[in-house]
Amino acid sequence: MPPSRQLLPLLSSLGSSRWALTRTLRSDNPLDLNGELRGTATFTPLPNTADRDWLYSEEGEIPTSVSGGAAQAGLRWTKKYIWRDGDAGRISVWFVKVAPGPEEADYLFHNFDFADATVKPEGSGGEEESAKDKGEGEAELITPPTPPSIATPDTETAVLMARGNHLCINDMYRTAYAFRIQPETGELLSWASRHVVRGPKKNQDIINSYERAV
Repeated sequence: MPPSRQLLPLLSSLGSSRWALTRTLRSDNPLDLNGELRGTATFTPLPNTADRDWLYSEEGEIPTSVSGGAAQAGLRWTKKYIWRDGDAGRISVWFVKVAPGPEEADYLFHNFDFADATVKPEGSGGEEESAKDKGEGEAELITPPTPPSIATPDTETAVLMARGNHLCINDMYRTAYAFRIQPETGELLSWASRHVVRGPKKNQDIINSYERAV
């Protein structure tokens, strides 16, 4: 099945579940958070957008194992984006306006640049792990992490990969996604993302793993 057809139910499939989030933070700056965070994420369709805009919301608690100059165990973190379903299955991610009232899209974080799907039996693993990130420069590609496995190891799944970039003044944010789906229905089973931030004072690698919350 072509990736464009597999993408059709992606946002509604994301919104059909509450997602358990595991985040691994690595940074060269000792003042940044380093370690593992656990939380939850949800997608909610925004009213009056005909299910075109979905609010991504995540929250969790900073554990004692996380290091960083500003880290305080027991503090909760929250973050929100708006995912927008565009033409021909194209998806864009937007920052949310910091203003009272209903959530609205502010400015663009990135567009998804989808690659072809890779179909493999569950448990074979390593769909994208063999690829290596290229060096600095415009040709740099960020490799997404492997999405979590599912409970039935003989199930054939497809992994859809996407990338997007965002330049914030002097800092480049490169993002890669991987969505594990059922090829015939497009149902989303698990997913993962990676954000790599490079800049004069930044060298961060953030890996997110999502599976359906029990």
